[in-house]
Amino acid sequence: MNSFELNKIFGAILGTLVFVMGVSFIADEIYAPIEGRGASYDLPEPAAEGEAGGEEAPGVPPIAARMQTASADAGESLITRCQSCHDYSPANENRTGPGIYGVVGLPIASHEGFAYSDALATLGSNGEIWDYEHLDAFLESPRNYAPGTKMSFAGLSNPEDRANLIAFLRENSDDPFPLPEAPAEEAAAPAEGEGGEEAPVEDELTAAMAAVTPEDGEALIVRCQSCHDYSPANANRVGPGIHNVVGAEIALHEGYSYSDALASLGAAGETWTPENLSAFLESPADFAPGTRMSFAGLANIEDRAALIVFLNSISDNPIDLGGAADPAGEAPEEQPAVEEVEQLNLEEAAEGDDPVVVEADAPQAEGESEPEDAPETPAN
Repeated sequence: MNSFELNKIFGAILGTLVFVMGVSFIADEIYAPIEGRGASYDLPEPAAEGEAGGEEAPGVPPIAARMQTASADAGESLITRCQSCHDYSPANENRTGPGIYGVVGLPIASHEGFAYSDALATLGSNGEIWDYEHLDAFLESPRNYAPGTKMSFAGLSNPEDRANLIAFLRENSDDPFPLPEAPAEEAAAPAEGEGGEEAPVEDELTAAMAAVTPEDGEALIVRCQSCHDYSPANANRVGPGIHNVVGAEIALHEGYSYSDALASLGAAGETWTPENLSAFLESPADFAPGTRMSFAGLANIEDRAALIVFLNSISDNPIDLGGAADPAGEAPEEQPAVEEVEQLNLEEAAEGDDPVVVEADAPQAEGESEPEDAPETPAN
């Protein structure tokens, strides 16, 4: 083969490679993605190292306090995470999720034409509304707040982000829902020399339970009712029935299969004391590692105390929580006056019956003493 034939072969190979590269460049230009056009959904950013994802750190101010400084403008920048699934314009149409225009203060699961999950439908049928507490809990973790919800959004772990978004939703309404009152400021820290040691957990819990009412806890039990039955029927659902739970033995509800951690506590004779209930409600995963309960917990001790007080109030056999007054005992039967007894004695003796006997502690008239030799009444 001469050099001319070799040159033709090499030329053909080189020409083919150039052609393939050219087609590739043209295809990249034709099919390049167009960014920044149309609705989009921003995936939640992963929690930074050391940051608790999805759980509020202890000491987070209640939503009523956060709403006092929340920014609707900051919330407007967050609503973009919702717009691909929800319409928040006055048209308020249903999309993948229901319209949310004017949602703050509306009854839960009430948007016409949308098929809600069972958990939200149950809350709505119980008369619950999208107040600040419900919205804050839902936006923190929709799956924990309403197990079985079809909403795939992971939630907003930052408490300030939730307050800002709620502030925007509140103003995005024809009739904005009233802002909550600012909670009373906590007592100032003790001055130097007055002692600054923290009270024991038991004392703090007892004080918290004394300061709340069953009605406070009833407003929180809605977070439990999709998984637990707290009515007298006490049926097992996703979780065990919790009617009569206060003071009961741990992991003892009939027919429910408990995790190994709770079963071990029950086998060791542990009961659902207020302290155990508070520790469990604060962080189920820490109290019973391996528990199947997905609820993140209640960081606020007043919330835990209110829930315990409510559960105790609906119990068939409520226990003494330490702050409630003991039920008044029955008043002792009033003793008859001495004069009445003497008159009865005369009447009974006249009829031939046995006399009425005055008890040793019967009251005596001032200055009066028993006769030394009282006459015996003849027996019948």
